[in-house]
Amino acid sequence: MLKGNSNLTITKLENESNSFWREINPSAKSCSSLIKLLEIYAAQEDWEQIINLSSRAVLHLSKFYDRADFYHIWICALKETFDTGALISLGKHLLKMRHFHNVFLSLALISFNYASCDKTCNRIFNYLNKNKGVENRFAFEGCGLYLSKLKNSDLKKKGLSLLKKVCLEKKASYFTWRNYLRTLSENNLLDDMSKAYNMIHDRFPFAQEPYLVASLIAMDTKDWNEAIRVLGQLLKDNPNNTNAILAMANCYYELNDYLNAISLLTLKSNLFLDNDYDFHFIMGIAIKKIVEKDFDSNLQNISLNHLEKCYFIAKSLEFPLNPIQVQITHLKSLNNEGVEKESEINILKIHNENQIESDIVFVERKAS
Repeated sequence: MLKGNSNLTITKLENESNSFWREINPSAKSCSSLIKLLEIYAAQEDWEQIINLSSRAVLHLSKFYDRADFYHIWICALKETFDTGALISLGKHLLKMRHFHNVFLSLALISFNYASCDKTCNRIFNYLNKNKGVENRFAFEGCGLYLSKLKNSDLKKKGLSLLKKVCLEKKASYFTWRNYLRTLSENNLLDDMSKAYNMIHDRFPFAQEPYLVASLIAMDTKDWNEAIRVLGQLLKDNPNNTNAILAMANCYYELNDYLNAISLLTLKSNLFLDNDYDFHFIMGIAIKKIVEKDFDSNLQNISLNHLEKCYFIAKSLEFPLNPIQVQITHLKSLNNEGVEKESEINILKIHNENQIESDIVFVERKAS
């Protein structure tokens, strides 16, 4: 991982990538420098910066095939920000670009796959599967991502095999590895994840995934304190890692330490988009636990606000709604059967400064 020299590394790559913008037809070396910079931004989860630079790079490049890597990076960043509308728009654009090079059809498949446009993905997949001459690493990745989402176990296995094959290629980027790791995680393949994390760490020393897999294993065995400790090490290098923050808050919740879960998310709330499902869900159920223990109408309303936001986000993403609806219904049924007590301390402003670095827990981007 990047440690004390992280800023120096970024500064060096930023200087090297400046040649990309100065050149009319950027060289392969300039493109490589910019891609490496975007990979480090990805490790730090600076998705807005990645979207900005990758979309500009696409416009700056005159050769169609040279744009492929940056389109791919752009798609991956949009996926991380849950921008389904932008993924669909970009997918449509890439479909129009397929007449210039078949690689754009493969990229469209990846974009539509992340936007959950299943029918469109099926048509593109069938075309790529039947036609020769369209094979490229993005075609293998797109087909792998599509197949790995299917219920058929044999097709799912084939999809994972394709993704692994792409990752083992020399040109595979950090973004491709992240896509493969996410797919393994969604299929709960912890053993394969462990192997992949070791490989990604060897290839991309700045990667934070080895820490995440260690925390995942600890969480799988319900060793919440160990998960918090490992996540704390990750946050030392990247205090703005939202996945780690959510994971840590979730660990605190599992330990019934609702105050630390709430204070951590409140302290880092500026890092989360308003449509972040996990943030609103954990915040909502953690505050609800406080209300159940010591009724407070103000906290009840705050909890309800988070859970209702979570409900609408889940509905738009086609996540299961019943678990959230149960929480909302129960929260509304709570009332003050005794004398409502004023909290001596505002729990939404408490934070244990000694615990900030260890505030992390990896939460899958899905309802469970």
